[in-house]
Amino acid sequence: MWSTIANLKENLNKMAQDVHDEDDEDEEFEIYASLNGAQASSISDRRNSHSFAHSKSPSRSPIPNGIDSFINPEIEQYKADIKRLQESEAEIKALSVNYAALLKEKEDHISRLSKENGSLKQNLDSTTASLNASRNENHKAAANGINVLKGSGSQSPNRQQKLTSQTKTGYSGHQKQNGGFFTQDGISNGVAQLSDMQGNERELADLLEEKNRSQTAVLAEMKQLRMELEKERNQSGNVHRKLQEQQKLNEAIQEELKFLKLDREKTSIEISKISNVLKEKMSEINRLQMELNRREDENADDVAGSLKRLIATLEKENSSLKIEKDELEVALKASRTATERNSLDASESLNKHPTHLNEPVDSSESFPGKEEMEKSLQKFDKDLKEMRLERDKALQELSRLKQHLLEKESEESEKMDEDSKVIEELRESNEYRRAQILHLEKALKQAIAKQDEVKMINNNEFQKSKELIDDLNKRLESCMNTIDAKNVELLNLQTALGQYYAEIEAKEHLEGDLARAREELAKLYQLLQDADHQAEASKREKEEILSKLSQAEKIVVDWKNRVNKLEEDNAKLRRAVEQSMTRLNRMSIDSDYLVDRLVCFSWPSIGF
Repeated sequence: MWSTIANLKENLNKMAQDVHDEDDEDEEFEIYASLNGAQASSISDRRNSHSFAHSKSPSRSPIPNGIDSFINPEIEQYKADIKRLQESEAEIKALSVNYAALLKEKEDHISRLSKENGSLKQNLDSTTASLNASRNENHKAAANGINVLKGSGSQSPNRQQKLTSQTKTGYSGHQKQNGGFFTQDGISNGVAQLSDMQGNERELADLLEEKNRSQTAVLAEMKQLRMELEKERNQSGNVHRKLQEQQKLNEAIQEELKFLKLDREKTSIEISKISNVLKEKMSEINRLQMELNRREDENADDVAGSLKRLIATLEKENSSLKIEKDELEVALKASRTATERNSLDASESLNKHPTHLNEPVDSSESFPGKEEMEKSLQKFDKDLKEMRLERDKALQELSRLKQHLLEKESEESEKMDEDSKVIEELRESNEYRRAQILHLEKALKQAIAKQDEVKMINNNEFQKSKELIDDLNKRLESCMNTIDAKNVELLNLQTALGQYYAEIEAKEHLEGDLARAREELAKLYQLLQDADHQAEASKREKEEILSKLSQAEKIVVDWKNRVNKLEEDNAKLRRAVEQSMTRLNRMSIDSDYLVDRLVCFSWPSIGF
């Protein structure tokens, strides 16, 4: 029984230590979570951000779902752990209630046993007191009987002297009659003492029967207590198994928490890496944007300057060509007017002198400035041809320049289009990255908010669990105190049971002594009955003797010889009575010795 109670104590202490260890680990986990709260994010966020950082075409899938999918199993695990703790707390409460009920039952049983033990002790005290009183009375009565017998024995020789010295008349008969009455009183006192002893024996037998009944009841209750203790052992075994299972579950939970801590460390490291990569990408994007703006400004300035220069050169060439064209047109007009005039003069001269057409000498003589005019016309024709060639060249040069300008403009427009496309692509990528960064920031904020909420919930749940654990620890302390008190009570009960068993053994010894005393009392009673018969016979003989003595008083002289014979017979009878009284004294001494032995056996039981 004590081993099972010790095992229960050890199991309860282990449970309390496990609960305190879990509290310490939860506090460490809360501190770690508070330190790494900004870094703790979801695995899906990490995967999406990692894939976005390394992929060419980033995806635009929603991210907070991954955060929820990562946080929800942790919350479910915490809830499951809290439910397990609540179930274990309910089991502990039920076991404590059952144990308290069993302890109350044991207390009631112990109180009943203590009451019964007190009543038995009172009965034993009363019986011992009555036995002591009866023994004292028996001692007094025996002492009185012995004194009476001694007085009668001491008076017998005096009577004989008086009978021999004085007259042997009625006085001697009166003395004999008084001696017979004294012996009768001693025998009646012995019979009364024997009747008192028989009454005391009956009372002792009743007390022994009651003690036997109470002993059987106590044995039955002890059997019930053993059955209850076996049940408690089975319950303690079940509790020990449940505690072992709970310890295994706690170890598994601790391992899961360690894995979760490692995962969180990994996630924090990956998040730090991702944040560094994002910062690098943002710096690269800003640098590229600055370079693009600078290049756009430089290209725009260069293109505008080159275009302005080309436009100025083309305007200059165009103005020079326009001037040359105007000059050539003026010269052509002058040459045309001169040729027309010359042709008119020639036609007029031909009309006036038609007979002199075939005469060169005459014509030359008649038109002396014709050669000069022809030379001048040839010069003008050459100049016109040159001017036309120059004009064609200038037109070709203009068309070539225009084509060159158009080509340059097309190239520059293509470059600008390409640059604008690149700029638009870069702007789109920047906007997309900015949107993704904003989305990631929102997701991080949401994850941080959710993590803060989860932390708050976990803190509240941990505080509640701590409060529950503190209450359980207080209850366990109170239970342990009650268990210690009950252990002390059980020790007291064990000592009381040991005393009770010792009293039972003493009672068995007393029963044996009482049985032997009963046998001796039966023998003494038979002897007393024999003595009564002898006393009756002696009474009859004495009556006959008295009748004869009354007759002998009338005839004294004639019956002297008979009187002497009767005196001798009376002396013999007195001797027999004295022998019987000595036997009675011996028997009373033996009874006193037996009573003393009973007292000696009863006093240790009273001491127990």
